[in-house]
Amino acid sequence: MYYLELSDVTFVDVAGAGALAAAAGQLGDGRRFVVRRPPAALRRTLDLLWPDHAGIEVSVS
Repeated sequence: MYYLELSDVTFVDVAGAGALAAAAGQLGDGRRFVVRRPPAALRRTLDLLWPDHAGIEVSVS
């Protein structure tokens, strides 16, 4: 598991979300990114374009 603390990030566009999804897809072996407190736009983009991506877990706490 890799933890990404994003509480200080104010904006991530679809290219950034895509890069995160692509990187998570390369992890393999059941590994994933846990994204902590991402900007709302990133959460919405991930939910819209990659709703069931097993390599990304979003934590709002």
